[in-house]
Order: sequence, then structure tokens, then C-alpha cells
Amino acid sequence: MIGKYLPRSTFARNVITLMTGTTLAQAIPVIISPVLTRMYSPEEFGVFAFYLALVSVLAVLATGRYELAILVPREEREAAAVTVLALGVCSVASVLLFIVVGLFGPEVAALFNMQGHYQVLYWVPLSVFLMAAYQGLNYWCNRHSYYRQMSMARMSQSLGMSAAQVGAGSTGAGAFGLVGGALIGHFSAFFFLLVHVLRRDRERFRGLDVATLVSTARRFVDFPKFLIAAHSLNMASFQAPIIFLGAIFGSVVSGFFMLTQRVIGAPMSIVAGAIGDVFRQEASRCYLENGECKAVYVKTFKRLLILAVLAFPVFFVIAPDVFAMVFGQDWRVSGDYARILTPMFFMQFITSPLSSMFVLAQKQRMDLVWQFFLFVSVTSSFLLAYAFNDLKVGLYCYSASYSLMYLINGLLSYRLACGHYFKVGHAHG
Repeated sequence: MIGKYLPRSTFARNVITLMTGTTLAQAIPVIISPVLTRMYSPEEFGVFAFYLALVSVLAVLATGRYELAILVPREEREAAAVTVLALGVCSVASVLLFIVVGLFGPEVAALFNMQGHYQVLYWVPLSVFLMAAYQGLNYWCNRHSYYRQMSMARMSQSLGMSAAQVGAGSTGAGAFGLVGGALIGHFSAFFFLLVHVLRRDRERFRGLDVATLVSTARRFVDFPKFLIAAHSLNMASFQAPIIFLGAIFGSVVSGFFMLTQRVIGAPMSIVAGAIGDVFRQEASRCYLENGECKAVYVKTFKRLLILAVLAFPVFFVIAPDVFAMVFGQDWRVSGDYARILTPMFFMQFITSPLSSMFVLAQKQRMDLVWQFFLFVSVTSSFLLAYAFNDLKVGLYCYSASYSLMYLINGLLSYRLACGHYFKVGHAHG
């Protein structure tokens, strides 16, 4: 009886496998947040937020984006060379980063208003290596359809980090408990995939020499040349509030902001990501066949809009009280931030799942331009906060500018779905 309700296609089973692991991995940190907020102070969360933001941005740069090329080659030998290249590049980048931290750690910490916690920077190079190397192995596993292992690695990371942070919090470890827990999580995911890949595919990596890696780097040089900028801007735009808020107003403020992002971001990404996956599959087929996918776009947009209208106005009203009740009265401020950012979250929810139109229409350059102006608008918001020495000015400007940029993103993706750029895109494609 149960069997007839289970997905029969390999594609559907793979999607469900990955979605299950991703959903659980994202849900665990949110579920234990009420425990962590009673073990760690907003300032300690702020130090952790700064560390995580820095690692996330640097990890995008560390591989030169070569890991994205692992799926491209037809020959397994060449794909193995790209994988080793990505791991090698991130190893070199991490060593250079360690040297920089060793020479200028206190000065860098002072630049970001983290003088009292500059020791955290010494953990950054190792975390960058583990996160970047994990991404390289993850793409290799994706190439070979090791979806169960990919899902289990994400679970391993989330469970390892959460258990370590709770355990360290019970001993009063402070900010280093949060940072150390994240490091353990990164190591768990990396080590899990490394063991699996070496066990299954060790022979494919034997005998790769420096000359082969150099020629591979040259062949796929377009990946670092064109993708580092776009992906770095995207990650920097997302992490900029944490870095700027900490630098201008101190780690307590960035701690409050991090909790807001964590609690709202995870459920949003789970729901919007699932809808976006379905949209991408339907829209790509329709776009290739007809040169447009307006009907699919409008249908998906309506679903997103209905969900957003039902959820976000209610959240706007109750956010401060919910944060205070669930996370403790000290964290009501995070609910106040959430209320200010509700318009941004609303626009992000209804437009970001549809932004895959830029890829489907081969308009990566248009997406890069949008990413650039998004970064400029985010940076300008917090420069205004610094100029007026007013946190709320920064948050309101950030919410408004992000909302405007998502509106522009939605209008552009709608025009792409209507096929207005179809001929141009294919002429240059």
C-alpha cells in the first residue's frame, strides 16, 4: 500500500533525498536556538556571526570557483583533475590566509571592532579550507549521484556543530564554544565526504601530476575569471550586514541580527527553495521548447504571493513577542529587527525562487550587474547608518534598498520568462 505513494523515478527520489537532508540540516540549528540563546549572550553570538560571515565570503574565493567545473568534463580523469585542482587552490589560499592572520590579526580585528576577540581570526583559515574543500568534494559526489552521502554529510555538519555548541555552552566556553562548534561541523561534513570518495573513487585520482593540474587550470580559467566576482558579490551582500553592524555598533548588535537571519532565513529557504526547484525544472523545459515560460512563471509567482500574504503580515505583528517568548526576554530586540526587515523578507520570498530565469535565459551578465548594484545599495545603507550614528537608519535603509532590488529582480525575471530577450540571449549564447 505505502509503495504506491512513494516516488518511482530516480530523479524524484534523488530530489527527496537531498531535500530531506537539507531540510533537517537547516532545521536543527533553528530548533536548538532557544537553548543556545540561554547559554550564550548576544555579544558572543555577534562574535560568532562575524566569524561565520568572514569564513563564508572567503570560502567563495578560496577555490577560484573551480569546483563548479567538476560537472563539466566528459572524461572522469579530467573531472578528477578539476577536483584535485579545487582542493589544491583552497589549500594554498588557506595557508596564505593563515600568514596574513599571523602577521596582521590584531589590526584586522581592530578594523572590524573585534579587538577583544581577535583570537577568533586564527580559526578562520582552517574553517575556510574545510568549507571550501567540502564544496569541492560535494560537487564530485553530485557528478556521481552520491545523493545519500551528500545528504548525510549535511546532517553530519549540522548535528556535529549543534551538539558541540550545546556541550561547550554548558561549560561556559563563551564565543569560542560557538566558533569551535562550527569548526567541528565543517570538519564532520568534509571528513565524511572525503572518506566516502577515497573509498569509492581512489583509483580515479592516482597519478595526477602538476602539469596535468596546470593544463586543467588553464582550460577552465573562465570559472575564476567570470564567476568569482558574481558569487563574491552575492555572498558579500548577504553577509555585509553582520560585518558592518559589528564594525559600527559592536558585536551585541550583530548578534541580535544573526538570530533574526537564522530564525527567518532557514524556514524561508526551505519553502522557497522547494518551490524554486520545481519552477526551475518546469520553466527550463518550457523555455527550451517555446522560447518563453510566462504561464509557469505566473503560476509559481501566484503561489509564492499567496503564501507570503498569509504569513508575513502576521509575523510583522507578533515578531517581538515571539522572539521574547521563545528565545528569552533579552532577545526581543531580534524581533524588533525582524519587524523592520519584514518587507525585505516578503520581497525576497516572492522573487528569489524565480531568479533562475537569468541562468535559463543565459543572462549571467545581467545577473552580475544586478548583484553589483545590490552590493552597492547594501553598503550604502550601512554607510548612512555610520554617518548618522543611528542603527535604525541603517536597518530601514537596508530593508528598503533590498526590497527595491528584489522588485527589480522580479521585473527582469518576468521579462525573461515572457521571452523578451530570447533572441538576443540565443544570438550571444
